[in-house]
Amino acid sequence: MHRTVNWILMLLTLASAVALYVIKYDTRRLEARVLAQERTLEKLEIDVAVFEAERAYLARPERLEPLARERGLGPITTRQYLRVDADVQGAPARAAR
Repeated sequence: MHRTVNWILMLLTLASAVALYVIKYDTRRLEARVLAQERTLEKLEIDVAVFEAERAYLARPERLEPLARERGLGPITTRQYLRVDADVQGAPARAAR
């Protein structure tokens, strides 16, 4: 009887050791994957910051104004405004008298 119990306990111990090894291996693999994703995320955050800075630099009014003037663009005039009560086709609505 004692031998049977000892064999069962020894097999359970070996099974537990194998299970622990498998869990440890999977945990390390997942940890490496998480670290790789964190590094990728940090790189992408830096890229986003660089793109935002570039966009802010390129969207400066003092840079865009000469480019717009070269193409014949200018400030909006009062003739270019459309009344709020205009027709659907875009023609100005006539005032009722």
